[in-house]
Amino acid sequence: MSAALRAIIIGLLLPGLDQPARADDYFQVTPLAPGLLLLSTDQGSYSNNSLVFTGEDGLLLVDTHNSSDTGALGRFVDSLGFGPPRYIITTHRHGEHIGGNGIFGAEPVIVAHHLLPEKLRSGTFLFSEYPADIFPDITFADSLEIEFNGETIRLIDISGSHDDNEIMVHFTGLGIAHISSVVNGFNFPSIDRDGDLLEFEPVVRRLMTLLPQDVRLVSGHHGQVAGYNTTGSWDQLPAYADMMNTTVEIVRQGLAAGKTTEEMQVEGVLDDYREYAGSYVDTDDWIYYIVDALTVPRDDRKDVCQPVFRAWKKDGPRAAVECYQRLEQEQEQEYLFHETILLSIGLKLYTRELFEDAGVFLRGCLELYPRCGVRLLHSLCAR
Repeated sequence: MSAALRAIIIGLLLPGLDQPARADDYFQVTPLAPGLLLLSTDQGSYSNNSLVFTGEDGLLLVDTHNSSDTGALGRFVDSLGFGPPRYIITTHRHGEHIGGNGIFGAEPVIVAHHLLPEKLRSGTFLFSEYPADIFPDITFADSLEIEFNGETIRLIDISGSHDDNEIMVHFTGLGIAHISSVVNGFNFPSIDRDGDLLEFEPVVRRLMTLLPQDVRLVSGHHGQVAGYNTTGSWDQLPAYADMMNTTVEIVRQGLAAGKTTEEMQVEGVLDDYREYAGSYVDTDDWIYYIVDALTVPRDDRKDVCQPVFRAWKKDGPRAAVECYQRLEQEQEQEYLFHETILLSIGLKLYTRELFEDAGVFLRGCLELYPRCGVRLLHSLCAR
């Protein structure tokens, strides 16, 4: 990889990734209830939030941050004096939620949505090549209860919006619920390829029926505007669901009137909702996402990452990029292609410090999709 390319990646895409580990103040630690801590890291434009629950039965984690945070996470857990976690609950598959799943050895029982193992073995996640100890020991399809430290912890499937394998973790006695990345600190959220923007409103309204009105809410991320040590409340859910409904309808009406995405962005049709742009998705991004959700049909073509991964393992990164390009030219109707696939692969390899391979994939992305701009790069990296 050239020095210039690496500098671009560090400067634009992965702020902080190449920095040395910070000292003991690595995490922002906020007590939420007896034995329950909110553990947050500063990711630049947003925070990453997990929970640590301790008591007579030991220690339980909800999410384990990025792989680059694992040293600090291990030191923090050791400092509490409860030994390794008895349980790790994973709210969904993204790297900033599962990065530390494997650092505590075989002892923790990892619990997650039943789709999570399949998701970690498909798409660009193939290139992370996660070891076995990252994967869950227990999965469920609807709901599950764990009795731990005198608390009943309810795990409930809330998938469909941000991603298709999300769960809610409700500490029923303590009145705290981690609701994954459904609301992102009540900012505009991001949407995975297996998520659905149009499902955010129904999922949020479902949360209103699942949770008591005195609950305090922890989301997977908060924006800088909101601060990193905040919790939300049930009272914010109705307005958030209404925002989802109204912004979709505004954009739907704009499309019906023949307006393009760019015209609606220039007109500022969602300027009244700028207060929700407190994280890495601004109003222009949100318009783009809504247009995409309303106009682009679901695609059932096969996962192109499978043959590309095989080519990478057999013949290296250049052969893999050539495989992608050849399949796009010859079998476009059979495989699903997208301008961010090679980009995502490159970033995953970069986090594994496979810099040369990462550079080949990233250059391949820029050569094939020269209009893949900074907005798409930033949006993908900041999820």
